[in-house]
Amino acid sequence: MKKRNLGKKIAVLVMAAIMTFGLIACGKKDKNDSGQTSVSNETSTSVDNTKEESSTSKEDNKDPKFDGHDWPFMSESMGLSYVAEVYNKCEDLTEWGSYKDFYTRDNTLFIKYPSLIPTSTNRVAYQTDPTVVLCDYVSDNSFADEITDLESILYLSIENEDEYGTPVFWMKKYWKIRTEGSVEMSIDSTELETVGQYDCCKYVGKAVHVGEYDTEKIVTQFVAYSAFTKNGNEPFYWMVFDESEDQSLGDTIADYARKMGYTIVEDPFEK
Repeated sequence: MKKRNLGKKIAVLVMAAIMTFGLIACGKKDKNDSGQTSVSNETSTSVDNTKEESSTSKEDNKDPKFDGHDWPFMSESMGLSYVAEVYNKCEDLTEWGSYKDFYTRDNTLFIKYPSLIPTSTNRVAYQTDPTVVLCDYVSDNSFADEITDLESILYLSIENEDEYGTPVFWMKKYWKIRTEGSVEMSIDSTELETVGQYDCCKYVGKAVHVGEYDTEKIVTQFVAYSAFTKNGNEPFYWMVFDESEDQSLGDTIADYARKMGYTIVEDPFEK
């Protein structure tokens, strides 16, 4: 009889052990408030915590210098000024184009060219596609006092074609036209438009040039913008020309010209 009772006890202990191991294999055993044993899975909680920590980390690492800025602005680090790019009201252009700086009467003006920038004091640059970009200011020109509004900036700049800094002056140099050839520009339409930080006038037009030794007229469409600087109220303009043989890049030059406007930053000489 004793042997039978002993056998029953051993069987009960074995069954209890098997049930315990089964619970452990399914998950962690915890005691709830009522004292009962429950099985829980901590994997999802761990993932959620990781996501929360990652989100919090991104917020903590946000550079406070960008607070209050929607467009590129001048910043400073270790005594050096630089353009800090932020685009909260348009597509991100951080990886688009290349910055070129040039001096106006009262400012250093920064603007991105779509791909390639001019060399030295030049203002014209051909790009990696069949387009050409020009940017300059006309606050020191003889006709500056005649500029009364945004629209008149490019009209007067084109009319005074022999003056330094005007579109015809620069494009004659680019197209290597000296004495025998000619460059004529006309504006087909204008409209007022806000681009980035500036109130602008947008122009759509064309340039017709004839080379030194060739009588063939080459027509090139362009899209341009003009604006006044915020510091000093200086008139300036930028233009993008379509040099494709079939003149099929109208949308491209319009896109380039608008994006350039988003990137403009001024750094006043006197602060």
